[in-house]
Amino acid sequence: MNSMTTIKVERSTRDGLRALASERGVTMDAALKELLEEAARDRRFAEVRRAMEAHPPDETYLKELREWESEAWS
Repeated sequence: MNSMTTIKVERSTRDGLRALASERGVTMDAALKELLEEAARDRRFAEVRRAMEAHPPDETYLKELREWESEAWS
């Protein structure tokens, strides 16, 4: 069984969460879970971006990519 708890937030935060939940047609708990999932996804994509920036593709990869994107495969 899931247990519930209370968290202290400013009224404006609670009201914003309530409005978001209503907009999405979900409970406040579900809206919070969605926000947490979105934040986790954003963190993962940021990590991928940093890794790609730290290790850009080499010329061999770029050449092969251009070949695949050419009309030769049409």
